[in-house]
Amino acid sequence: MGDKTQESCCLPLKEEFQRSKFSLDFEDPGIFCRSQWQKGDRNIIWILYRWFLAAFFGTGVIWSMFKIFNGGRWFIYLTDWGFSLDFFTCTYGAVVATIYYIKPSYFAPGSRALKVYWISHYTTSVLSMLISLVFWAALASTMPEEATDLYNLWSHAFNSICMIFDCFMVAFPARIMFFIYPFSVVIIFLIHSLIYYFAGGTDIDGNRFIYFALDWARPGLAIGFVCASLALVCCFAFVAFGIYRVRISMVKCCTKNQVEEQPARDTASKQLA
Repeated sequence: MGDKTQESCCLPLKEEFQRSKFSLDFEDPGIFCRSQWQKGDRNIIWILYRWFLAAFFGTGVIWSMFKIFNGGRWFIYLTDWGFSLDFFTCTYGAVVATIYYIKPSYFAPGSRALKVYWISHYTTSVLSMLISLVFWAALASTMPEEATDLYNLWSHAFNSICMIFDCFMVAFPARIMFFIYPFSVVIIFLIHSLIYYFAGGTDIDGNRFIYFALDWARPGLAIGFVCASLALVCCFAFVAFGIYRVRISMVKCCTKNQVEEQPARDTASKQLA
């Protein structure tokens, strides 16, 4: 019996490693426009939640740009790439949910707009977890006085907390094979950091690197950081898939309890009658 249970738990993970799991095809557009937990096809609370999340990140991005724009150097950091993606993804999701609420038939199966949302949400979630871990594990100790200021908490803690919570709220699946999207973003950033170094770019303190661990004057350290970052992207792809599976298990458990409780309530009602 234990073997069967273990096999059933591992089966979804085994099925992820197939060519078909790279696909962005889907049949039900509604899964991208509603919550896993809502009752009915449309829910105003879900719309308000999505716009609150968009406003939360929008406020953070605008405020941080005013605070540390520093001649455009705001754009050189992976943190701010991720922060901008948080804002884009949550705003995009709010627009999608609102359109669906007004006109449920608007999106067709296989809609390109929903595929963009699927990719951006997955990419943003994985990058948020990566950025938070790297900052608190490797960078926060180099800036003890600044690590806990509002900007760093907003962009290095609240970002991943909000996106992880949102992964539990949305209704669409997370695929391990979608790791290629955040992987590609990290590759692009690393190429950007290399070009920036050879072009003579500096950080806000005048150093010839974007991050201390990504100093191309010390290629061994930089390459090690690159390898670790790419490995972490793959690890967080499994985390995103794990959150999705936990969410599905929670929904099944809640549904099962409701089904089991209904006959008991019906019996009690008959006895009282």
